[in-house]
Amino acid sequence: MSAASFSCQGSYDVFLNFRGKDTRNGFTAHLYEALCNKEIQTFMDADKIVKGEEISASLVTAMDKSMFCIVVLSKNYASSTWCLDELVQILKCKNAKKQTVLPIFYNVNPSDVREQKGSFAKAFAKLEEKFKEEMERVKMWKQALTEVDNISGWDARDGHEPTLIKEIVQYISDGLINKSSKDGEAMQGQAKERISVLNIPTSPSIVERGEFPLRSKMKINRVKEIEIGRSRDAKAMEVYSHLEITELPFRLLFGERRESDSSRSLKGK
Repeated sequence: MSAASFSCQGSYDVFLNFRGKDTRNGFTAHLYEALCNKEIQTFMDADKIVKGEEISASLVTAMDKSMFCIVVLSKNYASSTWCLDELVQILKCKNAKKQTVLPIFYNVNPSDVREQKGSFAKAFAKLEEKFKEEMERVKMWKQALTEVDNISGWDARDGHEPTLIKEIVQYISDGLINKSSKDGEAMQGQAKERISVLNIPTSPSIVERGEFPLRSKMKINRVKEIEIGRSRDAKAMEVYSHLEITELPFRLLFGERRESDSSRSLKGK
């Protein structure tokens, strides 16, 4: 099945795992909207799930590439094998790639999730009957619920829903800013290493005055073209703009033509 989905743009910071019957048109919809309003790229599956179908490749990719996975645990969550299979996959990503999983206990007692009591007990009684030939799968679902309950998250019963959503969005926003800052420092360090390898003069007086030899200018711009071509995003543009000596190749790469001083002097002759 090709999974239709709502998303702010093409890549994802957050993946939402939830029981549509319980929260699609309420809490999860409001959370999704708040995340998008903060320009946090969020994946929210929009398909009606067909019984018996497995998680699609696009959903697995969305989970795998997301920095945060939010699991909204609600009353009927365990009655959906789709939700449970997603949860198992999410925890695999967490354990393999150190992704951040954030559980939200939406009008359910966390102990009911951990010990499969209440509505979760009723759901598993049906699952055990339906999957009596696949009890290992049922066991895996139970283990996943116990594991996610042990992760620090939010209990929606504790407060005002809009306040809770605001707190979740702020937590994720802070996490993304922190990661972006670390990535930027790493990229700038790599750029400096490449310029050093090219034997470009780095005397402070020369750098400050912009008096690089023309050959060195060409080398720097070639480094910028290669690196930005590899990672064509806003962070790359921001990092490499700080290294700018002559603007011609950098600007042309992003569609803004500007003549260099040397080009203007040649035309004047």
